Amino acid sequence: MAVKQYGYYVKGNKVAIVEKDTQFDNDTSSRDFGPGSERAQWKSPKSTVANGLEFEYVYSPEYFIDETDKVDTQIDTYLSLDGLLKLIDAASDNYSQAPQSLSDGSFIVLKNAGKFNGLHKVKDAGIGYITLYTKFSGSATVAKAFDQNPSLYYNVDILNDEDDTIPVSNYLSKAIVYYVKGRIAEDVMNLEAKEYFMKQFRKMLEKHNNTRVGGLRITAVGSHGIL
Repeated sequence: MAVKQYGYYVKGNKVAIVEKDTQFDNDTSSRDFGPGSERAQWKSPKSTVANGLEFEYVYSPEYFIDETDKVDTQIDTYLSLDGLLKLIDAASDNYSQAPQSLSDGSFIVLKNAGKFNGLHKVKDAGIGYITLYTKFSGSATVAKAFDQNPSLYYNVDILNDEDDTIPVSNYLSKAIVYYVKGRIAEDVMNLEAKEYFMKQFRKMLEKHNNTRVGGLRITAVGSHGIL
């Protein structure tokens, strides 16, 4: 099996995968012909690799599920309505009334819903359906079933107001305060105060990062040990 070498680059919120092309282009009419053509180039991958990517990342939540027991499991199919995702409930529950009480501007969270997992904004709700602002270009006439039984959480609070609580640690909350104060001092050209607040900001970040280190903390014995 030939060894292939891949690379990637990030542009905005997109990740591009490239493959190292070791076959040199000797076509004189090609734009790659000429000085440097003897070197391998990075190009779009030439073959499909199923399940060839794995992303590891930290997710910063944009919402809270206030009460996890406020969940609906009656949604079973979905289709497209004017290019938007429409959820269908065969049991014909009225989602515009209690306990869901959904309307234009409400938010829901879907779990076990495959590619539709996550936060969604409601456009309309009624007997047996919920129309979302989520774009979907599937069939408008044939409803498709979910692979699993999805859970729909309807008591959701999103981070969109000054009164919302940001889920950060004590050290990070202090760091945010110092950072804002530093920027305010910079705006009024108080550079001495700005440097002080940014120093405190970095100190709080360091303390927070130290709390994330796992394992045992061992103090060395000797001339360089801590007294």
